[in-house]
Amino acid sequence: MGFIKFCWDFIIVDIMAAKKDFELSEKWHRGSNMSFLCLIPKNENLQQLGEFRPISLVACLYKIISKTLSLRMKKVIGKVIDVRQSAFLEGRGLLDSVLVANEILDEMKRRKKKCVFSKLILRRRMIL
Repeated sequence: MGFIKFCWDFIIVDIMAAKKDFELSEKWHRGSNMSFLCLIPKNENLQQLGEFRPISLVACLYKIISKTLSLRMKKVIGKVIDVRQSAFLEGRGLLDSVLVANEILDEMKRRKKKCVFSKLILRRRMIL
């Protein structure tokens, strides 16, 4: 991404064209998400493979488009996802439900009361 930031003035037209192409076709072109492995020498006297530092140059276009889509979804996702879901949304913690369940279980143990815990998975079919 450092390269993208450094050369942004030169490559913005190509990046925006690729982004627009993805939005219109809704498909990734083959090779758009390729990675390249680059070996960076650690010192001047290179004798062994361990004297190189491998760096993976992941296609940044994929990262740019993914970030763009996630920022767009962020604006509406709270309206789409049920209020009972407690994860993957801003302001709702992944472990909130687990913490509440654990507190209830601890309280039942402390009071020496019997209880039954059940996990229900509700699936709704969405029609778009």
